[in-house]
Amino acid sequence: MNVDQLPDSTDHLFSRDATWQAWLEVERALALTQAERGMIPAAAAAEIERCATLDQLDREALATDIERTMSPVMSLVRALAARCDGDAGGYVHLGATTQNIILSGKMLQLKRSHRWLKAQLAAQLQCLADLAERGAEWPCVSRTNRRHALPITFGYKVAGWIEELERNVERLEAVESRAFVLTFGGASGAMHSYADEGQPLAEALATRLGLGVSRVHSRAAIDGLVEYITTLGLYAAGCERLGQELYTLMANEFEEVSENQGNEVVGSSTMPHKFNPKYAVNLLAEAGELRGLVAPALETARPSHEGDASCNFRLYRLLDQAGALAYRVATTQRTLLTRLVPHPERMREILMANAAPLMSEHIMLELSDEIGRQRAHDLVHEAIVASRDGARTFAEALFDDDTVRRHYGDRATLEQALLPEHYTGQSRQIALAMAASARHLATRLARAFEEEKEKEGSCQ
Repeated sequence: MNVDQLPDSTDHLFSRDATWQAWLEVERALALTQAERGMIPAAAAAEIERCATLDQLDREALATDIERTMSPVMSLVRALAARCDGDAGGYVHLGATTQNIILSGKMLQLKRSHRWLKAQLAAQLQCLADLAERGAEWPCVSRTNRRHALPITFGYKVAGWIEELERNVERLEAVESRAFVLTFGGASGAMHSYADEGQPLAEALATRLGLGVSRVHSRAAIDGLVEYITTLGLYAAGCERLGQELYTLMANEFEEVSENQGNEVVGSSTMPHKFNPKYAVNLLAEAGELRGLVAPALETARPSHEGDASCNFRLYRLLDQAGALAYRVATTQRTLLTRLVPHPERMREILMANAAPLMSEHIMLELSDEIGRQRAHDLVHEAIVASRDGARTFAEALFDDDTVRRHYGDRATLEQALLPEHYTGQSRQIALAMAASARHLATRLARAFEEEKEKEGSCQ
């Protein structure tokens, strides 16, 4: 997969024309499937197939008619039927209802955007794998409750981002079987128009469109699509977590990372010295907007009876926003990662600024063999408290205790035990393992993307 060939945006997939074309694709597929099952003449299906492209229709006339009828699919069906030669127009939309076409078309649009999204996620995973490998040996301080905790490596921090992204990929793949599903049962969903042919027709049509198929074709069953938006919301939250941490680490007080920006980039119109984060800020803004679609989506999950256009239409607009915005978020996050400049020397400087207290756990564990864990914890904690005013160092406060002097023998040995650079636990191993995992998943996603693209091309 060539990352450079990924589009900057998938907004075009949700445009007015793309929506109409998706409806025409469903009408074309319906006619061809009905012909295969002997429900309409093959010649009529072939003519419908020939005419079911937006280039065959007068877009402006169609828009005018939609404004008049306030029934977009009916206007489209009329335009398509009028364009067909002979009696083929009489077989357009046979047995279908408006929501069948709109919903099925929306599935096609969303699935295409979803495919591009997963390609971007593959590229993100490659970026993170590179970063985890590079940072596997860079010691830095971990922070819990925004305070210094224990020494880790920067690669370990990246490993956590990788695993969260992998879980989001897993969620996005799991929801496909519940979101990309054909609902095609006629006006009330009970196959009145098709009788015994209904479910076989729906199954064959779903196969042609590359979708799953409902067992109960209720137009009120939209929970899978709502779940899709909530899944994107979780992905957005993960992007915000990564973006917020990098945004924080770019502050002057940290400067553990920065962004590679061109010399022409301006930080402030007033303060020439400013070099403000740009890509991290964009990511946080876009990801927050995507996450904000979850609550409105849940509001649409309560349609009445067997169909409720007031809920459906709100959901369709949210799907358009979510599909396009999710891809934009993924693109922005990949850009941030490719522009990220780590500063391992600054990470080490911060780690070593007040290094000894970071080793309190290590000292406690070493002493616990002699005096037990709880007594060791209290001893080390008392030394921390005693050194807070700066009159004595942590090492000096520790060495005042008989147990510490007996265990370490001399100050030099204790001072060596207080060096944090090599007390990073399994940070390196975890970073390298997650880098390998990210590469494996990225390869699988890239391969699936190419296979789907080739399959779609062969169906044109």
